[in-house]
Amino acid sequence: MKRKIYVIVALSFIASPDIWAISPGEYDVPVSTAQQLRLGGTYAYSASGGNTQTNDGAVSMTYNRYFNSLPYAWDINFHGFGSTRRTGEGVQENIINLVAGPGVRKYFNTERDIFYSGDLRATANSDFERPTIEITPGIGYGRFIRVTPLAQALRIQEFLLDEGVIMTQLPDDTLIELAQVLERQGEFETEFGDRYKVKWFEAMENVIADSGLFTGEGLGAVGSLRIDEVLFQEHVNERFVGWDVRTGIRFEVLTRDSRTERQDPGLSLLFRYSRPAGWRSQFDVSVQYASPFSGDFGTDIFTFSSSLNYLYEVTNRIDFTVSNIVVAARSVPDIPASVVGQIRSGFIFFIENQVNLNVTGTYSKERGADPALGLNLALEYRLR
Repeated sequence: MKRKIYVIVALSFIASPDIWAISPGEYDVPVSTAQQLRLGGTYAYSASGGNTQTNDGAVSMTYNRYFNSLPYAWDINFHGFGSTRRTGEGVQENIINLVAGPGVRKYFNTERDIFYSGDLRATANSDFERPTIEITPGIGYGRFIRVTPLAQALRIQEFLLDEGVIMTQLPDDTLIELAQVLERQGEFETEFGDRYKVKWFEAMENVIADSGLFTGEGLGAVGSLRIDEVLFQEHVNERFVGWDVRTGIRFEVLTRDSRTERQDPGLSLLFRYSRPAGWRSQFDVSVQYASPFSGDFGTDIFTFSSSLNYLYEVTNRIDFTVSNIVVAARSVPDIPASVVGQIRSGFIFFIENQVNLNVTGTYSKERGADPALGLNLALEYRLR
């Protein structure tokens, strides 16, 4: 099954008709920011003869915030999950799990990509006596650039071509300048208030007009409506390009209960890579390793995780996703490490402006256990 997934991803790379029409590396801005807030839920109920057989439900909330500038960058990732289910013995089980992971990077100077870093991870679970907290100060190299506005500019170009508003594809320089105007939405809102759209769209029109490719006098009503559709009605997935590698010392500040001793400080290594593979897709990789500075350093006691994620926009309303996740850990020397591998694949259907349906199939395998298959359907509401 893994081989089939890799083949699908490879074919998606090859089949992307717009691949490298304009390189994401050509786009850069002094400051870029993005945030996302999503709520999701599933519920299943069944009864027979007045007896409840199934009463299972789950809700989730995900919040991501990203900020990047030449002197420093920071991000916040939060995921909350709650579920309730009726067991075979008629007992209702409730689970709540919260994970927060803010991080900050301060660059040595604006000309180089070397940075100090600080990361915090806090986990709370209804089965824990208290939250677990880890902090990791460190140093690293690399930088990420948000290129979502450039993906939006390409989508706008596609729509304007379809409507005959422009004669042909816009030059790369025009697309980059248009994306930089899109990036300035907050600036226009602050300066012009409720009327900011008028001035914002005028700035976009002026950029395109400089290319001399309008078929008429300008955007017109049709062009303005199509731009509004891209920016406020359709969902353009976030695009990032870049990589970073960091190393630091991981400190366990608080354990799940008072009976559990804190681990010794240890080495932490993290590598991340992101790049659009054609402007309809996004490819992300993350690899992390940690081991305590003690006699058990190395492979005796460690945690390791890797995640490969790929997203492809089949249409403006349907996304295909695939993920390969591997987690390995050993908490006691001389015993086999636990290894869990999982493949997730599915589709996201954007039903309305802010509502989407996620259909995901999973294949998971834990060392020493039989493979497990699963299917999940969830409705999700995007607040931002």
